[in-house]
Amino acid sequence: MELVAGADLVWYDDTSTGDVPLVLLHPGIADSTIWDRLLPLLDDYRVIRFDRRGFGRSAPATEEYTALRDLVAVLDHLGLERAHLVGNSMGGETALALAVTEPDRVASLTLLCPGIGGYPWPEDDYPELVAAWTAAKEAGDVPALAKIQEGMWFAAGTDDYLSEQVLKATELDFSPAGPLEQENPEQWSKVAAITAPTTVVAGALDPADSLQASVDLAARIPGAELVRLDADHVPQYRDPEGVAAALVRTVTRS
Repeated sequence: MELVAGADLVWYDDTSTGDVPLVLLHPGIADSTIWDRLLPLLDDYRVIRFDRRGFGRSAPATEEYTALRDLVAVLDHLGLERAHLVGNSMGGETALALAVTEPDRVASLTLLCPGIGGYPWPEDDYPELVAAWTAAKEAGDVPALAKIQEGMWFAAGTDDYLSEQVLKATELDFSPAGPLEQENPEQWSKVAAITAPTTVVAGALDPADSLQASVDLAARIPGAELVRLDADHVPQYRDPEGVAAALVRTVTRS
């Protein structure tokens, strides 16, 4: 199904069954099919997922937008005043953005290796990686850029699906539509005020700075649970059972 977000069409899927609405927010390196291994474990819930503009079945952006505004558009379209949010990486960052701007709309947060707007990310942690990225970017070598991302985010190994996903995401980043996405509201300075039950899932194979950010976020949100899984940046793909268990605990706490 599709809805209009601004001037563009956004594809979404809604199981329409179950009393508890879960909204799954995919990362910036894959579309909403990254949740496919988790879905069979969520039969008791109403599950909503959508592709961000330019990903999967959603149209590329033709105007400036934010992921947060598109999330709100999906919730409003479905008549959901409140939902449980499950976000991975950039999807987690969008979930946090809603939690700090419209907390009444967030029943719980399950955050998988989340991005965090405003977090004090360390600089120059990966000089060789930065040099390789800079060289590939200057050469306009998108496949090389995608391979660099694979090595960074998929430490547990890659496959044809993941390679295709990250290549498409990298192509989008360097397309005319890429710069149209604007930043969500900053979150780090406000996350200590979050009251929704929260679980942060940290991947032991995630890059060191991303892993540390997950640990720091769990410590900063009152009452948050930190779950460590033997996974990289996409725990729902590597260990769907572990993610499902953490998610169910979080929803139950609400």
